[in-house]
Amino acid sequence: MMKKVFVIEGEARNKEEALRLTFQKLYEEGFVKESFYEGCVEREKQFPTGLDTPIPVAIPHTDSVHVISPAVCVLRLKKPVAFSLMEDDSRQAEAEFVFNMALKSNDDQLGMLNKIIGTVQDVKLLKNAKTMSCSSLENDLQRKWTDQERRSNG
Repeated sequence: MMKKVFVIEGEARNKEEALRLTFQKLYEEGFVKESFYEGCVEREKQFPTGLDTPIPVAIPHTDSVHVISPAVCVLRLKKPVAFSLMEDDSRQAEAEFVFNMALKSNDDQLGMLNKIIGTVQDVKLLKNAKTMSCSSLENDLQRKWTDQERRSNG
């Protein structure tokens, strides 16, 4: 399912800039097409992805037609950015992390979403994620999600 996890840190004034940062990393690494960014922006308008968890996050993604190979880019924001809430688009979450999913198959979406939801519900992990190095967080998430995949595939 997911081949690679990238973790980056950055600053954005709004959700579009946050999406652009994740897109740029996924595009530079060859995992998504040029159309991925616009796809994420358009999908976010229709289906907001903000979650008002103890440490607020957003989980944007777009259709698999924009993806070359499956990956997730996690953006740790220096200052939170507002994303409309998944369950109520009239409210917003000040996301501290953005987990942008690039999935090759729409069938993979639920499994990857479950892994990310499990991660964002782990308040201790996310608190540590705020201060650990990007490479350490990248390795931890890659290992955690790969192990979960192995267990669920038998």
